[in-house]
Amino acid sequence: MSNDTRKPATALLEDLADHLTAKAHQDLGIPRPQAKEFSEAAACYIADLWGGQLIYVPKDMASRINSRDSKIYGEFVGDNQAELARKFGLSFQHICRIIKKERAKRSVKQHNLPL
Repeated sequence: MSNDTRKPATALLEDLADHLTAKAHQDLGIPRPQAKEFSEAAACYIADLWGGQLIYVPKDMASRINSRDSKIYGEFVGDNQAELARKFGLSFQHICRIIKKERAKRSVKQHNLPL
C-alpha cells in the first residue's frame, strides 16, 4: 500500500486519538500525557478490531432527542416554558408539545387499570 493511500486512514486514527485525549483530559481530569498514551492505545485497539472494514457510525439522534425531552419535562415546573425554550434553543410551542408528549408517556391510563 502506498503512503498516499494510507494517509487518510492514519489521519482518521490520529484524529480519533486526539479527540479521545481531549475528552479524557477535560471530562475525567486525566493528565494530558496519560490521556494521550491511553488514547493512542485505544485508537490502535479499534484499528485492530475493525481495521479494513467500512463502518457507519450512527448519530443516535432518536436517543439524544428522547434524553433531551426527558430533561425538559424534568425541569418543567408548570409555568417555565419560555425559560426552557431559551435554555434548549427551541420554540415555546415546541416545548409545549414536548411537555404534552412526555406527560402522556408517563400518565396511567384509566382503562388499563384492573377492575
